[in-house]
Amino acid sequence: MAVWRVVALTALLLGAALPTASACETEVANALEGKFPSPTGISPNKDDSIRESVRLAGIGQHVAREMLWQVLMGANLSEATIAAEIDRAMIENGSNPNWPSFSTIVASGANGAIPHGDPDNDGAGPKQVVVGDVVVVDLGARVNDWVSDVTRTYVVGGTTNATVLKAYMAVYDAQNLTFPLIEAGTPAWALDDIARTHIEEQGFGDEFIHSLGHGFGVCVHEPPLLSGGTDDPLFGLSYNQQPLAPYDAITIEPGIYLDGWFGIRIEDDFLVNQDDHEFLTHDLPRDLAWFMIDVDDYPASMAFTPQDEQESTGVRALPAPVGLVEIVALVGLVGWRRQHRTGDEAILSDDEP
Repeated sequence: MAVWRVVALTALLLGAALPTASACETEVANALEGKFPSPTGISPNKDDSIRESVRLAGIGQHVAREMLWQVLMGANLSEATIAAEIDRAMIENGSNPNWPSFSTIVASGANGAIPHGDPDNDGAGPKQVVVGDVVVVDLGARVNDWVSDVTRTYVVGGTTNATVLKAYMAVYDAQNLTFPLIEAGTPAWALDDIARTHIEEQGFGDEFIHSLGHGFGVCVHEPPLLSGGTDDPLFGLSYNQQPLAPYDAITIEPGIYLDGWFGIRIEDDFLVNQDDHEFLTHDLPRDLAWFMIDVDDYPASMAFTPQDEQESTGVRALPAPVGLVEIVALVGLVGWRRQHRTGDEAILSDDEP
């Protein structure tokens, strides 16, 4: 076959495989111009690759939570330092080191009220995370060209604040209401309407300022847009009336943002099936026990000690690299702690921040 025909066929196949949303313009242009970061082009094993990228994102969230616990135990860590350690852990376990899914977001306190975190520092800046902060952690990995996009929110040291707890449960319950309807044929806008109605009923309608979710694949933001009838500049997507399809991978990520105070977002990933869905992030906790980071959530031996201080800079050293074995052990420990907790996780009050 002539070389020009091979080139033309390759370009055609790439064009068919790639998403066409405006949010993916950079990736599409790179592919068609022969600048695609992946040495093999678009890999065909989409679902398995996405499953693995979600697993790596789970590792990133476990690392994030443990580092926030270190803050509770006295460590001096910035958003940027935590984001860098998250990225290191995901790459160490197999995420593409040269082509991230997107820049990891660690948004604490008032920065969490900005959906994508500190805008001047790509989502994770110099702000020190402190005890009492509500922290939004939004991250993703990339495996064989395919991405994940997973968000959890944590509060360092727990909270009894009624507004924070009510907002968290409004987001959590809004997610749960949509899950049974995730299947091929469901209008994407219907899921947004269900979640948005619940959040409005809880008194936070004006603080849910983006669409319920979006598709993802080669790009982190792809169609379909899960919107009740408007475009979403935050995701870079346009409204569409298409139903969910069996080949879709989607996020469900309601959020509540109280300007100048805190933000809460929980984001889970799904593969859409003909009659159901695959809940990819099912094993990553998202309940109140996971949200509230307590002193006894991890062994005391894991805490920083005065010897960890770097005398030359006054900044505490990062913890030792966290590998897969350590992550599995942490998951088991947290699970045991959750099973042995009794009573309500929080006493509601009306304290202001």
